[in-house]
Amino acid sequence: MTVPSPHVPLRRQIWVILGVAMLGLGTLGLVLRKPPAADRVLILAPSLESQGKEVGPGLETLLSDCLEVLAGATVTHATALPSLADLRRLPPHTRLLQLRGGRDGDRLSLTLDWNTVAGLLADRPWLQDVAPSREPRKTLEHVIQHWPFPTAHRQLDELIPRTPGHFWQLLEGLSIRDDRTAAEHVAASQQLAEAEPDCAAAWTTLGDHLYRSLWVSPDQAGIGLNSRTHRAFQKAVGLVPGYPRATFLWSMMLTDTGNQSLALRTLKEAVRLRPSSPDLYLGIAYAGRTSGLLEVARKALARRESLLGPLASPSAWFAETTYLYLGDQKAFGRELARAGSFRQDASILFYQGYFALLQGRPGEALTFLKAGSDPEMGPTPFRDLCRVYCAYLEGRPEEGLRELRDIDEIRGKLRIPDGEWTFKEAEAYSLLGDPERGVDCATRAFVQGFSCATWYETAPFLERVRKHPRWPMLRRNLRERRAVLEGSFPPASFDP
Repeated sequence: MTVPSPHVPLRRQIWVILGVAMLGLGTLGLVLRKPPAADRVLILAPSLESQGKEVGPGLETLLSDCLEVLAGATVTHATALPSLADLRRLPPHTRLLQLRGGRDGDRLSLTLDWNTVAGLLADRPWLQDVAPSREPRKTLEHVIQHWPFPTAHRQLDELIPRTPGHFWQLLEGLSIRDDRTAAEHVAASQQLAEAEPDCAAAWTTLGDHLYRSLWVSPDQAGIGLNSRTHRAFQKAVGLVPGYPRATFLWSMMLTDTGNQSLALRTLKEAVRLRPSSPDLYLGIAYAGRTSGLLEVARKALARRESLLGPLASPSAWFAETTYLYLGDQKAFGRELARAGSFRQDASILFYQGYFALLQGRPGEALTFLKAGSDPEMGPTPFRDLCRVYCAYLEGRPEEGLRELRDIDEIRGKLRIPDGEWTFKEAEAYSLLGDPERGVDCATRAFVQGFSCATWYETAPFLERVRKHPRWPMLRRNLRERRAVLEGSFPPASFDP
């Protein structure tokens, strides 16, 4: 006869406890692997005058930085309160913020009004908090303490200048949207960054203005990765790791100078830290499409759309060509129409003409390209390229080639080579009947970092170049580079 051990029940209890603990740890692991949904914020354009200058756009940018960095929020923007129909399309928990402020000497007063989409649809009143006139840092500290979000990070000191007067200088610089005005402001931005060496927002503003000056005033900055532009963004990201706006702008500068691999590594680290920032995914799409990682770019655009929601606006920086390179002309046309509804500059008009020509509508293409050729249109490179295509469509190939050679000479002096744009020159040379110069430009585009092998091999306007004796070597180089990049950056690399 066997006597039951008195320890059996205890063992069973221990195993049950261990089982429950393991189950709990497994559940915790799932929670940790899937980050919680970020707060969604819609900022309505603030109003703030500073000594006769409207610096509301600068305050909006700074507030957006604070929300992304301190609260991990997903931030979108609108110039006015959305219509009732648009509100119904937004997630009900989306918070709407509006700031109104005033300047008294170097002091700042702010009134914060906020509501949720659900609250507005239920006719609930806006909530309000008034920050009295104090030095700007104290005022913003008050706003952040009273805004309706949990603050996960303490990095306000790295976003706000310490000296009140420097705060207003920062807002003035942040309010600049025009490339030439930004280039003219470089000296003031440099002075501010040096006076506030621990302010990441000041370094980002300097980087932004230097980046723009590389396009319109190349003598303002240095060369390549050793330039002041690169160092300014590097300084900003060093002060605030994963700083979304600084990382996005830096990644564009790196991509434009043919350093997509470094751009993608920088973006990968930023996404790990700030997975809810839409601009980071726009940067991934840009670096991805220009390096031939089209699935990476497509996934990044889909993630950006899911973050921004139904009122997502197209990029203000460039036309989105990922869908064009993927061969999805329907999606490209849809994106182009959406971008055209927001702005009509020379780049959008060029692509509208380009797309019409691709689809066999030369008359419509000429209408767009003539509009883009207007001397008042910018940016200048696309305006000039519109003239080249007009010459092609109007049967003036020699004139078009002369114009294109002049563009080529001017662009050779720029400090931002932008291989994707050089590829457009290659297409134009091919269309105009000069495949020799076309293959030169296509090879230079590859050297400058544009290595979307799929588009090189399928772009309809590059057909004559693909018949050139030097084409097989270029194709082999493109495929080899793509294979290396695909090994380093599989599509899952950038998943949040």
